[in-house]
Amino acid sequence: DISIMPEGLELGLSRQEFADLIDYLASLKLPNSAAAMGRGMPATIAELAKPVSFRPFSHSRFEHPVWFGPVPGLADTFAVEEHESGKIWFLKPGEQADSRTLFLETGHFLPGTRGLVGLVFHPDFAANGRYFYVKHLVTDGHFRAVLYEGQADAARTRDSGRPPSIVLRIDMSSNVHFGAGLQFGPDGYLYVGVGDTGPQGDPHGNAQNMTLLKGKLLRLDVDHVAPGKPYSVPADNPFAGNNDTSAVRPEIWASGLRMAWRFSFDPLTGDLWEGDVGQDLIEEVNLIRRGGNYGWNVFEGFAPYSNKYRRQGETYLPPVFAYSRKFGASVTGGFVYRAKRDSSFYGVYIFGDYQSSRIFGLTQERGVLKTLRQIGRSPEHAVSIGRDNQGELYVVGYEGTIYRLDLDGATFE
Repeated sequence: DISIMPEGLELGLSRQEFADLIDYLASLKLPNSAAAMGRGMPATIAELAKPVSFRPFSHSRFEHPVWFGPVPGLADTFAVEEHESGKIWFLKPGEQADSRTLFLETGHFLPGTRGLVGLVFHPDFAANGRYFYVKHLVTDGHFRAVLYEGQADAARTRDSGRPPSIVLRIDMSSNVHFGAGLQFGPDGYLYVGVGDTGPQGDPHGNAQNMTLLKGKLLRLDVDHVAPGKPYSVPADNPFAGNNDTSAVRPEIWASGLRMAWRFSFDPLTGDLWEGDVGQDLIEEVNLIRRGGNYGWNVFEGFAPYSNKYRRQGETYLPPVFAYSRKFGASVTGGFVYRAKRDSSFYGVYIFGDYQSSRIFGLTQERGVLKTLRQIGRSPEHAVSIGRDNQGELYVVGYEGTIYRLDLDGATFE
C-alpha cells in the first residue's frame, strides 16, 4: 500500500515527461514481437502544423455532460445528457442567450461511474416520441447496467412522465466497465455496447463467454417483440437461430470487447467504428464486423494479455489502431467526418482520449491504418464526440462545455 518511490519525486517531471516514463515502463511488459504490431501502433504521432479549433457551441455550461446530439424533428435543438445529475436538457443556442429546457430528470447519482451514460433517439422519434437511455446503478446491493425505453410528450419537448420500460437489465460483476454506447444502425436496429463489467483484467472471462452479454456489442430489434422479451433478435444476427442460449446468446453482434464507451456508423460506407477503453497499457480503435471477436482479454490491442480464456481455433481480430499510455489512457470513440466533401478531413475518423484530451484523426484501408495525426487538444476532458444533422462534429468537455470542432483552418495531411 506504500510506494518505495521517494515522496514528491514526480514533481521534478513535466506532465509529458511523466507520461513518457510510464509509457517506457509499460513497454517493458510487451513481448519481444512488439515490432510486429507494425503500422497499427506507431511509436510517434505527427501533429498538424495548424491544429483544429475548439469553439464553444453555446452560452450554456453543464454539470458533467457525457452525450450531445441533435433532437430529431426539432429544428436547431440538441440534447445534452448529464452524468450524475440525472438530467437531460434540450438546448437551442442563440446569439445572445440560449433556450434551455429540462427534458427529463431521473434524480442524482453518487459521483463516479454511476448515472446516465448513453442516449439515443429512435429514428422515428419525431413521429413516435420514443427514446432510450442507459443507467448504471446500485439496487439491493447489486450492480446493474439497465437500458430503458422512455416516451416523450405529444410536443416531443419533455418526457411524458410515464414510467419507462426496461429493455435490458444486466447484472454486473463489479462497478466498472458497464459499456454505454448506443446507436441505431442504418438498418434500423439498435446496437448496444456492454462492457466486461470487471473486475480489472476481466478475471472471469466475461468478454469471451458467449453465453453472456458482457463484453459484447449487441444488435436488437426494438420495433418487434419476441415472447417474453421487450425486443426480438434480427434474423441475420450472426448467432440468430441458435436456440441454445447455454452455448451462445443470439443478441451478440461482436464479442471480445472491454468497454465500448462510444461507437458510430460511417454514414457513407456503413462501417461501424468503436473505441474500446483499454486495461493497463493500450487503448484501441476497432472496425466492428459481423460476428467478429476483438480479443479481450486474450489480447489487449495487438499484444497478448492472457491465455486463460483463449479458445483453440478462434480468430481474434486486431484493431485498426492502438496507442500506449504516452498518448492517453481512455479512448473516446468518434465519427467519420462526412460534412463537407471539399474538406481534407472528409472520410477521416475523428476521435479522442478522455485523459489526455488529445483529438486524433485517422484513415484506414481494408482495416489497416493508413494515415494518423493528432489534430488538436481539447480545452476540457473529451468524454464524448457529437455529430449534428449536417455531419459537423462536436467535443463534449466533461467539465461542462460543448465545443464545435472547427476544421476549416486546418489541413489533414
